[in-house]
Amino acid sequence: MPHILVMGEAVTLTHVVRPTLLADALYAAGYGVTLACDPRFNALIGSRPYRTIALKSSIDPATSTVLLKQNQPLFSVETFNAYVREDVRLMRLAQPQLVVGDMRQSLAISAQLTKVPYVNIINAHWSPSSDEPFALVDHPLHKVLGRETGDRLLSLLTPLGSMMMALPINIAALNNGVAPIGAGLRETFCAGDYVVYPDIPELSPTRPLPPNHRYIGPLDFSPKIAPPPWWDKVPDDKPVIYVNLGSSGEPALLEVILAGLSDLRVTVIAATAHPGAALAVPANAFIADYLPGDAAAANAALVICNGGASSGCQALVAGTPFLGIASNTDQLSYGTMVAKTGAAENLREDEVTAERVRETVARMLASPGYREAAQRLKQDFARYDAKANFVAFIGEILAAAPIKALSSEVDAGPRKEDASKQDSRAASVS
Repeated sequence: MPHILVMGEAVTLTHVVRPTLLADALYAAGYGVTLACDPRFNALIGSRPYRTIALKSSIDPATSTVLLKQNQPLFSVETFNAYVREDVRLMRLAQPQLVVGDMRQSLAISAQLTKVPYVNIINAHWSPSSDEPFALVDHPLHKVLGRETGDRLLSLLTPLGSMMMALPINIAALNNGVAPIGAGLRETFCAGDYVVYPDIPELSPTRPLPPNHRYIGPLDFSPKIAPPPWWDKVPDDKPVIYVNLGSSGEPALLEVILAGLSDLRVTVIAATAHPGAALAVPANAFIADYLPGDAAAANAALVICNGGASSGCQALVAGTPFLGIASNTDQLSYGTMVAKTGAAENLREDEVTAERVRETVARMLASPGYREAAQRLKQDFARYDAKANFVAFIGEILAAAPIKALSSEVDAGPRKEDASKQDSRAASVS
């Protein structure tokens, strides 16, 4: 059977979970699999029955969170150059017939150098075929012009900003002797010989897609962890609110949310995702570092999350509406699409106060329309089997592509840097 290299860039937990779930599906289908990702989430992901390789990311979650909030490129030219060398080294080691990546944007360059077909995992609202507008969570112009006027001006500046965000990878592509990857952010995010969207068109629509792009359906993940000691003691005489801001959420923000819920007739179960975080916990709240999210969402009347594709999807798979607290554009974009269906409300992080949370949650609990809309999306999601659809697409790709060994003559790295500079830069991200 063909061998497939699967790589996840640990910007957040999402970009490790999705490739892991798809690697599991490929292995179950009989393919040879090598999974390369940062081990920082191993305690949640667990061990796998196939080969895994530790792939150290250049930025930690705290840094990536700041960069995402500031709408800055996640990776510098130097990081891309070093990543390309690491990609090529791993492909020589694994000898794959196909490489699959999630947020490993350097694969758009290294796959060309190695001539290994590249399958990119990305959400559909980033597609060049999507008309979903991007709204920035926070920007200095908002403070000067106000939110509404600032958003209008920023929408006019989007093409320029998109081009600037794409500049590092395009420079790295030229450094490595390949053509620029794309004119803007959507093109570079969705670069690849093939692109799979872990979404459904009913929620994340696009214009007609090219044949090498494919919806596969949502990928839902919940860590296989034992529930906390208080799990069976949660009262069932009041609505349960499940709060989980994810690996990018901040404990200070969670405290504000808990304070806002403290005066409501609800029971709160919350995952901090920050072991050891010191929090002021109100009397109506139960707290743990991590929770079995699928069960928590299913038992909840409402989920409060970051509104992104992973946490939002988990709520909707359970048929539970959510209040999204967005801290970056990706989260706000997904949450906004869900809000259009009536299954969610959204607040930008800088809008969050205890009073605002209290008012919004009370209103959502009082209106059955939110749950009805979430139940409709649950039914839409249930029509898709993401793992089976992905495996079928991989089969189509490999059936159309000749299987060949990777050449050991592949050259990777900036063309005009001396070896000492390349080595020092590689060391800085390894």
